[in-house]
Amino acid sequence: MASRPRVEQKNLDIYGNKPLPWSRARQQLAAASRGAAHLSYWLATVAPGGRPHSAAVGALWVDDRIYLVSGPRTRKSRNLARDPRCVVSVSLPGLDLVMEGTARRVTDQKTLRRIA
Repeated sequence: MASRPRVEQKNLDIYGNKPLPWSRARQQLAAASRGAAHLSYWLATVAPGGRPHSAAVGALWVDDRIYLVSGPRTRKSRNLARDPRCVVSVSLPGLDLVMEGTARRVTDQKTLRRIA
C-alpha cells in the first residue's frame, strides 16, 4: 500500500481507554513476518458498480509496509487495477488492526527479491 501520513497512536474505543501506540502493531506485524506467528489478512476493495469486495490475501510486513500477493486475474487484483483504494485488516493478539490506503503494484526487481 502506498504511503499515507503516519499515525503514531489511535484508539477507536468508546470506553475511555488509553490510545494504542502504533509501535505495538508494527512489532507484532514484524514478528509474524519473521515466522513467529501465522496471521490471516483480509483485503477489501471496491468492485465494479461500487459494491465492496472482501477476500483473504497473502501478506507480508517488511520495512513498515504491507505487501500483498494476488494473481492478476483474481477479482481483488482486477478491482485494484480499476480503483486502488483498499483496506487491509488483520487480527493481532489483543488488537484488531485496520489499515486504509491505496495499493500500487510493485515491479521493482530488487524490492521483489528482498520480500520474496
